[in-house]
This record gives sequence, structure tokens and C-alpha cells, in this order.
Amino acid sequence: MSRALGAVLAATVASLAITPPAAAAEAVVVASTAPGYAQGQLVADGTPVTVPDGANALFLFANGRMVRIKGPFEGALDKMPEASSWNGVGTLVGGERFFQTDLGAARALNSPMQKGAEQVFAVDPGVAGTQCVKAGGTVMVQKPRDPALVPATLRDIARGTSATVRWDKANAVPWPKDLTLKDGQELSVAGPDGKPRHTLRLRVVESDGEGAALAVRLAGAGCAAQAAALLSPVRDGMAPLNLYLSTDRGLYPTYRSGEPVKLVLQTNRDAHVYCYLRNTRGQLTPIFPSGPSAPSLVEGHQTLSLPGDRMPMPLRAGDSGGGKPGDQEVRCFAAGRDLGNDLPGRRDAFRPLTDEAAVRLEQTLNSLKQTDLVMAQVILRVE
Repeated sequence: MSRALGAVLAATVASLAITPPAAAAEAVVVASTAPGYAQGQLVADGTPVTVPDGANALFLFANGRMVRIKGPFEGALDKMPEASSWNGVGTLVGGERFFQTDLGAARALNSPMQKGAEQVFAVDPGVAGTQCVKAGGTVMVQKPRDPALVPATLRDIARGTSATVRWDKANAVPWPKDLTLKDGQELSVAGPDGKPRHTLRLRVVESDGEGAALAVRLAGAGCAAQAAALLSPVRDGMAPLNLYLSTDRGLYPTYRSGEPVKLVLQTNRDAHVYCYLRNTRGQLTPIFPSGPSAPSLVEGHQTLSLPGDRMPMPLRAGDSGGGKPGDQEVRCFAAGRDLGNDLPGRRDAFRPLTDEAAVRLEQTLNSLKQTDLVMAQVILRVE
């Protein structure tokens, strides 16, 4: 692209309507095991936040303040109790129920956030929904992963103008000069066959200022995925892998024998999850993944309900292996890598492990580093 064209494009984008600056009390989710809260999600000023017992969440404000909450908690973030000062790298597993940091710690995290800002702002025609571009700079169009969208034709739905984007050997090319770019613009995306695949909505945002304000600005513009990508270094530095496990009756449920049980779990990043049920005879039964070919990978910040699509077998309170009904225990593990080849019983889902297999399971889990594995459990009490 020529310097003249680049200057024209920069001036055009800079003159477009842009999203307003983030309000000081708005926050964005950095990491969460609380159902309903995903990385990159905006929490508006005064919005009530609910973090159940056993779950936790880390929030970043536009002014750089960072707040971690360990449940149970319900209320607005600006109304939370006074927290002790924070003097080191925190953990979402232990420590006090609340912490908050001021600009010193958050500014230290701005550098890795800003280093990834250029990639965050590239438009990907292969992804439907809202995407943000930065005001006053060159807008790049990323090559889609789907070969059926290479080349891709972008059509301005309101104006009817269109342009075909070709990447050749490049992974990203400048925004086509035939398409005027403006805030709120909606574009249909089609492949070489000319058939529209989905719609993009573009938002123009200011990219200057601290990284925290930029992340909140992206979330407020509806670009949660881009905010999440910008926040990933913060999450990796501040929030170790964690797992929430509960039931539809809470963390301390009580059932009558034979009643159906529904488990609820969520991780704060992509992880491989394995769950076992201990019956009244002390036997361990693998219940998730539901078979040797079933995937163990669980997407971070996505609430998983069991039984469900990924575990069709029902769970009922009481004994699962014959004998007298009584309390049961469900224990789930989350790991940063696939442990399927290391864990016994993977091929025998819903069948109690032998004593030898149970011992090997314990040995395998004990051999893993604590940073590579987290565990959560819930007791199913039977009246």
C-alpha cells in the first residue's frame, strides 16, 4: 500500500465515529470459574455480580484497579467489602476472599497487553459477529482459517458496495480501498462461490491509553473475543488454572435416594477434565469423559452441565455399585494437557475401577506437579 493511500485511510478512520471512553467503574472479566462470567465480558457500573461458593473471578477496571472475588459473593463490585492490600502475585485458590490492586500492579501488566494489541485489531472475515478496529491506523484483514473463504468478498449491506480480499502468500493484508470503513458498519461475507456465509459488524475504537482501559473499551463495544485475547497475558500471570464443581442444588446438596443429580462445572481456561464418582462401597467410577473416544477438553469460561450432551448417562443419588444407599462423592480434575493415556479406566467409563486401577490413578495424580493439575469435589448427601 502506498504512503498516500495509507495516509488517506488513516485520516478517514480517524474522522469516523468512535466508541466513547470507558467509564471508570466499568470492569472486564479477566478470569472466572463462576458460571455466567467469561473472559472479556463487560461488567457495567453498578451491575450486581454473583459468585457462588467454591467459585472465583478476577476483574480489571478501566483505571487499572484489579479485584479478585472468592465466593460466596453477591453485589456490585464498587460496593464490595474493604480488602487488605496486595503485596505479591495472588492466587485464586487460597488466601483472603477479596483482594484489590491499584495502578502499580496493573501498569506492570500493560506492556504484554499492548504488545498483542496489533494482532487483536486485525479483522478476521472467518469469524461472525462484532469485531473492533482501531481509529487512526491501518486496518489489516487476517486470512481466514476456512479455505472456503479464501478469497473473501466483503459487501457493505447498507451501501451495497463490495470488495474481494485476496491474501496470496500473505497472512494479513490492508483493508480494501474500495470499502469505506465506519463505526457500526455491517458487512456480509462470502467465499468464491458468492454465497453469503455470515455477517460482520465493525466497531471503531480508540487504541491509545493504558491496556486496562483498552480492554474495557473493547468489551464495551461488544468485542468480547478481542478483549479476551488482549487479557490472556494478564490471566496467565494472575490466575492459575482453576476448576469450579457444584450441583444444581449448590455446593452442599442433599437428595433422596434415586433422585437425579446434575453437576455444574467451569474452568477459567481451556483444560482437560476428568471426573470420578465414589460410591458407598468406596469404588471409583469414571463418569467423564464418557468413553475412550469422547474428548476431555473443556473450553474455558463455558459452563458444562452433566449429564448432558457430553455425558448422556444419568446420575442418581444413592449407591451406584449395589449395596446400601448412602452418600457419594464426585471428584473432578482439570489439567493443562491431555492425561487420557496416563489415567486408568478411560476405556471403562461408568464401570467401577479395580482396586489396582484405583491405586494407579492415585499414583499418577500424585506424580503431577501442582501447577499442572487442580481438583474439586462435591459430596452428594442422601437422606
